[in-house]
Amino acid sequence: MERELIISPEVEAKRKRVEELRQEYLALFTQKDQMLNVEMSDLNIRYIKLIGQLKYECFKLSVEVRALKMKVELAQASINRGEMPDVDSIVNIVSTRLEDYYKMVQHQAQAVKAAREAESISVDDIKELKDLYRLLVKRLHPDLHPSQDQRMVDLYIQGQAAYRSLNLPMLREIVMRIDIDADIDDLVAKEETLDEMIERLEGQIAQMRADIEKLNSTFPFDHRDKLSDEEWITNERNELMKEREQLEAQKKMYEERFNLQTTL
Repeated sequence: MERELIISPEVEAKRKRVEELRQEYLALFTQKDQMLNVEMSDLNIRYIKLIGQLKYECFKLSVEVRALKMKVELAQASINRGEMPDVDSIVNIVSTRLEDYYKMVQHQAQAVKAAREAESISVDDIKELKDLYRLLVKRLHPDLHPSQDQRMVDLYIQGQAAYRSLNLPMLREIVMRIDIDADIDDLVAKEETLDEMIERLEGQIAQMRADIEKLNSTFPFDHRDKLSDEEWITNERNELMKEREQLEAQKKMYEERFNLQTTL
């Protein structure tokens, strides 16, 4: 006759606590991952669409104004020496000095372009992308399943690339290759004692909460409420349009001055 395994109430309580902590950690992990890989993209796109486009235009104009001002100063220095300004030399000097600024302009232009491309995807496709990505994370993320084989790790990396490039057909195919009903490696190492599991999970949960709190205080997450506040958006856009007008006027002034200096 088989002897029935008796588990003490204390051990049963610890097992229950481990499972509760595992579920809490999974929920927090999923929240953080979604913030970084889903919500961040959404907020950035919304920010660029509402505010970022104008900020990019103002920054681009400010760099152009800075370049023209430098050209005027260099041309005037040549005139003060009794020399005719060498336009090609001045352009090369200014381009070298402002190289980092030009790179920043290019980077912002790429961000604006990416936001516009994202807008071309339908709402339904975006929803499916997010749903598939959440499933991918839950089933294959290496931090949740540290013992899974390299094939699954590679599949996860491919899924990340498909999501970030908004490649819905590829992401569908990758998710179809996952055996949804299979038990993937357990989060908790079997050799750990229950007390060790509880201590480790509590530490991981505390760190995850701290990470999420830190994320919430940084851009673009700190703009969540602002990007839903029509009054803030209107005021911000009005200020940026005023700044753009001022920069356009300065650009025109320096262009006229530089043309005058170099056509004497």
